[in-house]
Amino acid sequence: MTATTHTEIYRRLKGELAPVRFPALHLWRARMQVAFKRKLPLFLLFVPPWISGIVFSFVVYSKFTLEQGMGSPIPGMGGGPAGSMAGALAGQLIQVHDQIVIFTYVSRVFALLAIAWFGAGLVCEDQRAGAHLLYFSRPLSRLDYFFGHFLTIASFGAMVTVGPVLLIGLVAVFSSPDYAFLFEKWDVLLGALAYSSLNVFVLSMIALGISSLASRKSYALAGVFAFILGSDSLGAMLAGTQGDRDWSMVGVLMNLRRLADWMMDANQSRFEWNPWYSLAIVLGLAAVGGWLVARRLRRLEVVA
Repeated sequence: MTATTHTEIYRRLKGELAPVRFPALHLWRARMQVAFKRKLPLFLLFVPPWISGIVFSFVVYSKFTLEQGMGSPIPGMGGGPAGSMAGALAGQLIQVHDQIVIFTYVSRVFALLAIAWFGAGLVCEDQRAGAHLLYFSRPLSRLDYFFGHFLTIASFGAMVTVGPVLLIGLVAVFSSPDYAFLFEKWDVLLGALAYSSLNVFVLSMIALGISSLASRKSYALAGVFAFILGSDSLGAMLAGTQGDRDWSMVGVLMNLRRLADWMMDANQSRFEWNPWYSLAIVLGLAAVGGWLVARRLRRLEVVA
């Protein structure tokens, strides 16, 4: 019995392999699938901001229905003369513009919690588990690796900030008479969306930078809270001892609040310093975070 080799089944590839399109999106999708498997963190971190967004939307809807003298969803505040008087009072007390600004103040905390939990361990856990050896051997460039992780952390931040802001804005537009809020306060809507995006961007870059320095997720998580909340505490202490609120610029969240007042043209602001200072500070921190990530990825790629 003779053995024969069918060489015709081993043919050299004459074509060229097509490059992988948008590898960062594949990494982002894989990261999101892993994160969504754990339901408890999603429930604890997503439910409070969306409940707050629904409550603020209800307040906005109540304001416009009262001003029009329509039946209010609040018991005991219907139409008629009493409803008109209540509507005039509600128009003075509850301003949609102020409601959106107030919600952006609250959204800073929601964004910090979500971004810190889902993003603090992205880089350090890859290094600890050796996953970077697989990523960079695919091959995956450092830029693709960075964008994949940044999109992951920014997605969770946007879900708790940009999403509720859009909900409140849509309720305000469609509840106002003849879409008056859209035509008269369009700058507030754009400012709210721009601020929410800036908030997510800055906090994401800070979290990624700290994650690149830590060896474990727990250390990175503690580092994010210590840096951001510690800077705010230090700024508040200096402002109290020195008697000058400008010292609040030391705090990350305080600078974000100053930018919220500026970008949404808040009626009252507790800070008086130039908002461009705050913009330069937060963008500088984001740049430092990006530099730390790039420095760490350069070393990881060499090892891989």
